[in-house]
Amino acid sequence: MTLTVGDKFPEGVKFSYVAYTPATADIKACGIPIPLDFDKEFSDKTVVIVSIPGAFTPTCTANHIPPFVEKFAALKSKGVDAVIVLSANDPFVQSAFGKALGVTDENFIFASDPAATFSKSAGLSLDLPPAFGTRTARYAIIVSKGVVKYVEKDSEGVSGSGVDAVLAAL
Repeated sequence: MTLTVGDKFPEGVKFSYVAYTPATADIKACGIPIPLDFDKEFSDKTVVIVSIPGAFTPTCTANHIPPFVEKFAALKSKGVDAVIVLSANDPFVQSAFGKALGVTDENFIFASDPAATFSKSAGLSLDLPPAFGTRTARYAIIVSKGVVKYVEKDSEGVSGSGVDAVLAAL
């Protein structure tokens, strides 16, 4: 199945993440991963899922996610309740990535899609050489009250999955 605009967001989607707390603010501090149940947390909200092939990779770190951090207030002003940065990286790496980018807002979540399970099921995965395996592709999805309002996967660079494209789609 390929997720498309107008689709109901799949039920039962669960990610894993380490919630930011002041006690674990240091990049070397570890928190405990907890489940992020999309149905329970976001069924009546507007959420942007922005996916990256990997935390701390050149494009993701320099060009893709920092503009989302910088324009988080603009996203919220357009009705976005939460931003989820998704990767196949484990929740500890995702947590460190968020800390490295200076994110402390509980509604800006760095979550793990282990083995790119959700991304594969939505037709949004990326097959890399065996050393890297299957990853989440570079994509963005806007989900509003359980319905997909925008979905764009980039094959090169950051265009459809970038913050400006997402803002324009809101």
